[in-house]
Amino acid sequence: MTTTKEVPMTFAAQPQRDLTAEEIRAFQEDGVIMLKQVLEPNWMAMVEAGIEQARRESSLLGRFMSRKVEGYQMDIFLWKRIDILRDLIYYSPCAHLARQLMGAEEVRFFYDQMFVKEPGTDAPTPWHQDLSFWPIRGEQICSFWIPCDPVNRDNSGLLYVRGSHRWPQRFKAISPDYVASIIDEDMEDIPDINANPDQYDLIDWDMEPGDILAFHPLTLHGSYGNASRTRRRRALALRWTGDDVVYAPSSKRMPIHYKHDSVPDGPLRGAAFPRILPEQVPKERAARLQAERADAGKLLASGWHNAMAAARQTLRAKRTPTPKQTWTR
Repeated sequence: MTTTKEVPMTFAAQPQRDLTAEEIRAFQEDGVIMLKQVLEPNWMAMVEAGIEQARRESSLLGRFMSRKVEGYQMDIFLWKRIDILRDLIYYSPCAHLARQLMGAEEVRFFYDQMFVKEPGTDAPTPWHQDLSFWPIRGEQICSFWIPCDPVNRDNSGLLYVRGSHRWPQRFKAISPDYVASIIDEDMEDIPDINANPDQYDLIDWDMEPGDILAFHPLTLHGSYGNASRTRRRRALALRWTGDDVVYAPSSKRMPIHYKHDSVPDGPLRGAAFPRILPEQVPKERAARLQAERADAGKLLASGWHNAMAAARQTLRAKRTPTPKQTWTR
């Protein structure tokens, strides 16, 4: 009797090449690496089309996040409503690249985020650690930062402190949009890195579309505003998790406004955090055949929580001023 082996539902494209041992070592030791021309033009066309649609169709949360400075636009969980970004996440080689960097068997997608700084937008991105914001914990986590435009320090390319992912400190989550509810006062203040650059091993790269910055979520990073009068800076961030990551929600962490099956201290599960490798979960994939909007009740609760946190922070700042970061050129 002949049996047919079930073929796993693994649709993610293989990358043009495997990462080298030296690239993986640099990621592990430095906490960041620039992968040169690892995304082919068709994938980059999808990134750009997705960002442009997101700019035209900003979510309610995106409009809140972009409220501070004209010309600086952000939004998150784009893939939940923009089909071309959903397809990028499921079918592009990014999951395979993340798997190699993390040394993981399972790769799940955490969330995406758009960053757009128009020419002349004086909006620095403060130095920060991503993991301070997130309701997850673990070592097998990596972020991809994918620019759609040529980028250097002048038009707000990212700067990193090499090796800072291995520091023992966990710093307050000072985000680009200054969401008060995720600032944990029990954490340390971030040092004024730009005021004392000789004390830190700073690293950055000139980049072209097709390049990816891959970095650990504890690696300190930030950027100057876009000083260019002609060049935009559009970028998409994709976040990936591996085998050891657990769900760790807190009132001081980014809330998840979408349906999922994760429980505190358990592995990520459900449609908000779909498994891409080694194979997809049919139920998770089917849940995203139709666009999903953020839960309105959860959004309202988050808004109220943030307003209360902002009021407390204002009162606290009158007693103890928050340290400033130097971002003058």
